[in-house]
Amino acid sequence: MKIRFAKNDDLKSIIDIYNQAINSGNVTADLKELSVDDRKGWYAEHNENEYPIYILEIDGKLIGWGSLSPYRKGREGLRKTAEISYYIDYNYHGLGYGKKLIDFMINDCKRIGINNLFAILLEINQTSIKLLKRFGFSKWGFMPNVVNLNGKICGQLIYGKNLNIND
Repeated sequence: MKIRFAKNDDLKSIIDIYNQAINSGNVTADLKELSVDDRKGWYAEHNENEYPIYILEIDGKLIGWGSLSPYRKGREGLRKTAEISYYIDYNYHGLGYGKKLIDFMINDCKRIGINNLFAILLEINQTSIKLLKRFGFSKWGFMPNVVNLNGKICGQLIYGKNLNIND
């Protein structure tokens, strides 16, 4: 297993894994599959020294990815806060790769100057909620009934963690 920073030619695999999550119907509010063109702008907003996209590989095959994204980009007072996102190919779920990726991302926050992490989750995504709790994330907010997944209504949760590394 290897974790590295994303390269331009990873975007197709990143999108393929994200589209698995969309099709699952319970982990993202996106309802239609995305294309590489849909995500080029998002990809361009990330770089390994501020807001990285991390690639999880096994034997050279991309099986997962995670990203740290700015919160309220351009507001200097929030520059040490980032949104954490992570997705593992469904063929590799339940094997501990999500834990390894999140652990790596949290540990890299000191290098890039991130002190606060938060995740925005669907309240029905109990797997991710349990995973984040294992890393000491706690519930920071709840927005009830704001998501409509083709007729299935649910809320969004915000889980966060202060890393206490760059105060």
